[in-house]
Amino acid sequence: MLQRLLLTPREAAYALGGISLRHLWSISHPRGPIPIVRLGRRVFYRPEDLERFTREAARQAAVADQGGAEGPADDTR
Repeated sequence: MLQRLLLTPREAAYALGGISLRHLWSISHPRGPIPIVRLGRRVFYRPEDLERFTREAARQAAVADQGGAEGPADDTR
């Protein structure tokens, strides 16, 4: 079966958990980290770019959770 090479903005927004098209535009190049592919006036997204974005976002969230899990330092000795 042939995997889709490019997704429309609506398909990409759905693939990212159903985010709004407006939010997708805000995190797309040049404003954000997700690259776009332009064919004429049309805009598309590569599935591998969306997967890379979600992996990186999950990694950053995990790092933030680990840093916040320790709690505040107690320097009141």
